[in-house]
Amino acid sequence: MTIPIRRTGLLRSSLFGFTCNRCRYCCTNKKIQVNPYEIARIADRLGIPTTEFIKRFTVENGSFLKFTDRESCIFLGSEGCTVHSDRPLVCRLYPLARHVDHKGEEWFSELEPEVSCKGHYLSVGTIADYLAEQDGIAYIQAANIYLNLLWELMSALETRQQNDAETCPIEEEMTPENWMDMDEAVKSYCLRHGMEVPRTINEKMRLHIEALRDWIKPA
Repeated sequence: MTIPIRRTGLLRSSLFGFTCNRCRYCCTNKKIQVNPYEIARIADRLGIPTTEFIKRFTVENGSFLKFTDRESCIFLGSEGCTVHSDRPLVCRLYPLARHVDHKGEEWFSELEPEVSCKGHYLSVGTIADYLAEQDGIAYIQAANIYLNLLWELMSALETRQQNDAETCPIEEEMTPENWMDMDEAVKSYCLRHGMEVPRTINEKMRLHIEALRDWIKPA
């Protein structure tokens, strides 16, 4: 599933333009990574809790979308993506890939498209324009937040391994396997704090972030 790279080290100001014609070739033989915000978006579209979504439609504890027997994305239908308006960031960016290092520095790579790709490259525009066209800004903001939390989570778990449970108080309700489950985490957090569970995804994400930070904060 390694995709060849045409060029890398690109910035938002770099020249780039692309129009997708929904040929669907890019929806096959690729691991589509998702974060809690993206899971919540699609789960809300389907009218199911994130708990059910993770069980039915993801692998590796919610990290990636499932494949069909034909090695295509589980949400690929005969007419294209069945959740297109709520598709994950990696799908919005294609044929770009976004990279962020531990310092928060961002750069992009332009991937080699499939041989049969019917997308059309443009000679005008920048990566920043493309991100706006694909409604990717909110997704990038969420990705940044959860990536930073993941690094903090990994550090907290490392500390936990070096200390006993009493000196590293990580909530029993939360585990490395279920932290991706926004609905369950928010419901548990609201129950503990006597709060009403919010209805909107943005409000749920805000409390999810609070719950995760509360979980990993030092004693």
